[in-house]
Amino acid sequence: MCETIIGAQNTVADPVSDFPHLKAVNQYGFYCIPEEFRTREVAKLLLAGKVNEPRTLKIMQQFMDNGDVISGGAFIGDFLPILSRTATRGAFIHSFEPNPTGFAATTHTIAFNGLKNVKLSPVAVGREAAVLPLKIAKSGGAPLGGMSRIVDAPIEGQTVDVQMRRLDDLVPEGRKVTIVQLDVEGHEWPALEGARRIISDSQPLIVLETLVGQEPEETAQNLREMCPTAGYQFMGMMERNAFYRPLDR
Repeated sequence: MCETIIGAQNTVADPVSDFPHLKAVNQYGFYCIPEEFRTREVAKLLLAGKVNEPRTLKIMQQFMDNGDVISGGAFIGDFLPILSRTATRGAFIHSFEPNPTGFAATTHTIAFNGLKNVKLSPVAVGREAAVLPLKIAKSGGAPLGGMSRIVDAPIEGQTVDVQMRRLDDLVPEGRKVTIVQLDVEGHEWPALEGARRIISDSQPLIVLETLVGQEPEETAQNLREMCPTAGYQFMGMMERNAFYRPLDR
C-alpha cells in the first residue's frame, strides 16, 4: 500500500497501512486521512496544510496547566499532536473514537507523531455503560466520518454496535483533569453526565461543540446544578465551540 504525503512530489510505502489513506501535514504534525473521509471539512483543511479550529487549540493550550486533558471524539486525531506536546511531564491526553475507521486513523496519527502520552479508546461516551448503535453511514452508504452519532435503533448497513463508557470510568480516579473538550454530535450533555466525578473533583475548563438549536446558557445552568461549588459560566463561542469556565480559573 502506498500513500501520498501532502506537499511532497512522491509517494512512500508505509508498512502500517491497512486501509486506503493519505498522510497530511501542518505546523503541528502528521495526520492519517482515510480515503473515505477525504471530502470531510476537517480532512480538506488538513490536506491543505491548515489547522482545524486553531483558536480553540490556542485557548486549550493556555488552560492545560499541569493536568490531564480529555479530548474526543478524535475523528482522525487532529487535536492530539499539539495537545500531546503541550502537556506537562506526567500528564495524559485521554481520547476516544467509536467509529472504526476513525479509530484506526487516529491510531495511525498517534504512531506517525510518536505520541507517548495519549490514551485512546475505541468507545463512545455517555451517562452509563452500554452497547448502542452508532450511525456511520448515510442511507446510500456514504460514510459520515466525524458526523457519526449514536442513534436509537440499529439500521441495516448504516450502523454498528459500539461500547459506551462513562468518562469517569475511562479516566482513573485521582487524575487531575484541566480540560474536557467534547465534539460528539449532540451527545455532549449525556457525556458530561458520565463525568460527574471528574467535573466535581477537577472543575476543568469545558469546551463543547454546539449545534444549531442548542442553548449554551442552558448548559451553563445545568453545569452549575451538577457542580454548585464551581459556579460554571458560559464565556462565549468560538469556531462552533462553547466555552464554560469555573469561577476560580
